[in-house]
Amino acid sequence: MRRALVSGFAAVSLAAAGLVATAGTAGAQVPNTHQPRSNCVDWHDSNTQGVASVGGPYQAWVKCANGRYVFGHAVRNYSWSYAYCTSVHSYRVAGDVSYLQ
Repeated sequence: MRRALVSGFAAVSLAAAGLVATAGTAGAQVPNTHQPRSNCVDWHDSNTQGVASVGGPYQAWVKCANGRYVFGHAVRNYSWSYAYCTSVHSYRVAGDVSYLQ
């Protein structure tokens, strides 16, 4: 129950930011990466983009080969956020971090 409430809160927060309808799903909007990226750690493989950074909230995003963008959960202060192209049956083309404030 608690996990569902936390996931629901993240989904509402992301929807309010105008990025996605639900955390961890494909979005229609191109992510915002214009904020400073100091103190961030990126990780990726052929399907996944991960990021941990200072401050927040922020989320990982990935552009998939099928043209869809997928966003990870919103997190803060060096917590890892992951975005998975496997959720839209594709693989990673590019990815980065998107700051929500």
